Amino acid sequence: MSTSPAVGFPAAPIHDIARQRTKVVSEDETVRSLARSLVRRVTELSDGDTALRRPLLDLTEQGVRCLLVPVTPEAHDLLSPREHEVARMVGRGYTNKQIAGVLEISLNTVSAHMRRIFTKLGVGSRAAMVAALTKENLAAV
Repeated sequence: MSTSPAVGFPAAPIHDIARQRTKVVSEDETVRSLARSLVRRVTELSDGDTALRRPLLDLTEQGVRCLLVPVTPEAHDLLSPREHEVARMVGRGYTNKQIAGVLEISLNTVSAHMRRIFTKLGVGSRAAMVAALTKENLAAV
């Protein structure tokens, strides 16, 4: 094995470096190709109802099948553990002040959690929030 005269380390064969660079470039091009295909497919989607049943992307690239399908997250997937805790307490009839006392957090923090929960669930009231979560058996009422 030859060594580099300047530092005494084994010299890396030039073809190995070129092969590694080509591999990185081809992987980058694969990702770009997949992204372009995804953008094209999403652009083609016109109506929301049938789009929810069809894959957004289904192609094979370099022997790898890429299947991208739309999913609607469940309410329990949207909320953080702390937001679950606050929502359960609301479902049990606790006021914001009581929640703050039990969880040892400020009233402003409880209000912030409530705003985020409302936004994530797409509701505008405590009753609607409890109804949405009860439907999925998340709030023990």
